[in-house]
Amino acid sequence: MVLVTAAALAAAAVATLTQHNVYRASTKIVVGQGGGIFEPQFGNAVQQATQTMSSLLKSDIVATTVIRELGLQETPRNLLKHVNVASTPDSSVLQVTFDSRDRGEAVRTLDKVASVFTTLVRRKLRSQPAPAPSGQSASVPGVTATVFDPAHADANPVAPHPARTLLLSGIIGLVLGIVLALLRDTLDERMRGREEMEEYFGAPVIATLPNNMLDRRAVENTHRPVSSFVHAIEPLRLQLARERLIVITSGEAHEGKSAVASNLSVALAVAGDDVICVGADSNGQRLAHYFDLQQDDDSPGRPVSGQGELARALQDVRLDGGIGERPAGEAEVDNSALGTNGRGRGRAGRVRLLVWSAREAAGDETVPHGSLNDLVEELLESERGYIVVDAPPLPSGTTLALLSVATEAIIVAREEQTTKEQATFVRETLERLQLPPNYAIVTVGRSARAFAR
Repeated sequence: MVLVTAAALAAAAVATLTQHNVYRASTKIVVGQGGGIFEPQFGNAVQQATQTMSSLLKSDIVATTVIRELGLQETPRNLLKHVNVASTPDSSVLQVTFDSRDRGEAVRTLDKVASVFTTLVRRKLRSQPAPAPSGQSASVPGVTATVFDPAHADANPVAPHPARTLLLSGIIGLVLGIVLALLRDTLDERMRGREEMEEYFGAPVIATLPNNMLDRRAVENTHRPVSSFVHAIEPLRLQLARERLIVITSGEAHEGKSAVASNLSVALAVAGDDVICVGADSNGQRLAHYFDLQQDDDSPGRPVSGQGELARALQDVRLDGGIGERPAGEAEVDNSALGTNGRGRGRAGRVRLLVWSAREAAGDETVPHGSLNDLVEELLESERGYIVVDAPPLPSGTTLALLSVATEAIIVAREEQTTKEQATFVRETLERLQLPPNYAIVTVGRSARAFAR
């Protein structure tokens, strides 16, 4: 609405500034018969007579004569476009105006139009002889036209009207903006608020994270977590304090699940927990990017078994203590305020990355679902702390297999990007398969604030 209104006002301002001033000259001509005004004998005779005289005034012969006598470089048709004749019912007065960019020219041209018209009326509509009933001749009174109010023009132009034009343009722009906004809301399937997310996903929204998480690493090149991200995701960490296996997925790619998985892992480590973040999506490079790790593109994750292979596959994420430099204007972060769930006992936590590439293509997977589930169960038995899995978007078979054993599932959605159709599909898929027993929604968007479940 604001954009459309501003565009309408800008267009009106440009049009007003580029428009030339227009001056209006006016005169009054009295038409009558026999030297006096029309005295109707019946009905609307006066109105008919003045309409006839108005048509005669705007005739080609008047325009041609005016152009010739004034030496104007115009056609009769163009000249008559600037002439306007008006009259009121039962009145013998013609109100004639002429518009021009030059005030003096408007007065001279209208004065000549009135002079030519009255001369032609006197010459062509003078009294004519008519036979009397007794056979003797009598004269019929002729039609007359007399200039009563000579041509004159106001000092102020009649156009443009900047204030009126801007006011009307603003009103029209606002109305059009409202109509377009209503039409957009009716046709747009994208979700924009917590209420819509909860309605279509059929699950509570437990946190809303800022958009800039999608653009910056969770661990910067100083190997320190970003303080603003740790604080933004802290309410989500507190709500997941009793869960060990957390599967994070989405209804579509590029919703921000990798950003949520990496930042949640870092926040858990800052609070004193050990975390293994598993990149089960086909694009394992995203997690390596967020953790500021080097990942070999030619060596995708592959099945591992046994403690030896598992130890070699895990990559340590460097967290050199404390939290990274604060953005300008951000309040100082007290690390002790982040707390711990008891497992860490106040010590610094540890984050390790395990990239597992299922290489999904056209719905087929080269890695069996069961092997990943076995690995996750092995991690739960052999490792303390959390297992955070960045799973492929639904309806991936890998993700559905992970959800069957997950203690908590997080569906990530983007404000103003995730559609109602996508959310409905996710809800119906999970309800049909009765997976998982518990899931919640985390949104990424501009309204970054947390909600208690």
